Amino acid sequence: MVAALLLLAACTTSTASVAPSSTLPSSTGVATTGETVPTTAAPTTAAPTIVSTTTVLAPTTLGPTTEVPATATPATVLTPATGGPATLAGRPADFLGEETIGSSFEGRPITAWHRGAAGGKVILVVGVIHGTENDGMKIVDQLSVAALPPGIDLWLLPMMNPDGVAHDVRGNGNGVDLNRNFPHDWTAISHKGNWQWSGPGPASEPETQAYMAFTERIHPALTLWYHQDLFRVSPSKGRDAPLRQAYAKLTGLPYETVDGPTSIYTGVAATWTRTTLPEAMSFIVELGSTLSVAEAAVHASAVLAVAQMA
Repeated sequence: MVAALLLLAACTTSTASVAPSSTLPSSTGVATTGETVPTTAAPTTAAPTIVSTTTVLAPTTLGPTTEVPATATPATVLTPATGGPATLAGRPADFLGEETIGSSFEGRPITAWHRGAAGGKVILVVGVIHGTENDGMKIVDQLSVAALPPGIDLWLLPMMNPDGVAHDVRGNGNGVDLNRNFPHDWTAISHKGNWQWSGPGPASEPETQAYMAFTERIHPALTLWYHQDLFRVSPSKGRDAPLRQAYAKLTGLPYETVDGPTSIYTGVAATWTRTTLPEAMSFIVELGSTLSVAEAAVHASAVLAVAQMA
């Protein structure tokens, strides 16, 4: 069944021309958290451009040694409708609305885009929760204009942590690691000034509260989160295991465990989502240290494939 759905997803993907990237993601990173140690990469703000050739090319690798499976031919590399990662200037025909779901600690808006089939299967994609791990926004950009399969009600949250993106830091404007701040199994970790501070209490931060209220309203069947730069999808024994395996196969990411001290897996957004919302599935995708436009298109195609499986 998974193989059939993957083939169906590949067939429904448009096939405009792309050029392979000369910059490939690395597998660097220290597995000390449920996600990754913050990187020093600056936020990506430039919108990709259309490559106008007549030959369809697939990147040969998404990492140093991992080949892209034959079923992972990338989606069309599209010029996103954004002038940057935070605004949707041009709107696709199936655009359903843009909504401010809350504000950051420093007062920046947290914006969600809605498109697809209203009342269909709700899929939520979060580009950024750690401010220094920004390449998920490139995938959100692709999804903002890509052709959607029938019946997909797609919500895109380019950044849950606009303060962190603005300052190029992991935490929010209060110095809190938002991915340690969720109330499920929250634990006091470290102190203010530490990169992994979990905050003064569970769900203490306005960004956490905004996300919780938003998802409790829309009830996503699947939520995907992007992090960097451990370059993998962690295995699962839950209902979402086939989706994780499919995503890893489609993108060429290793299907490997992220190891770390148990205490630092507490207060995690993806865990809160799948344990709190009925029938929800939610998992993290660890990108490499860099992501080209063509590689972002491969990931966008994988999102739409697993969305049909959810």
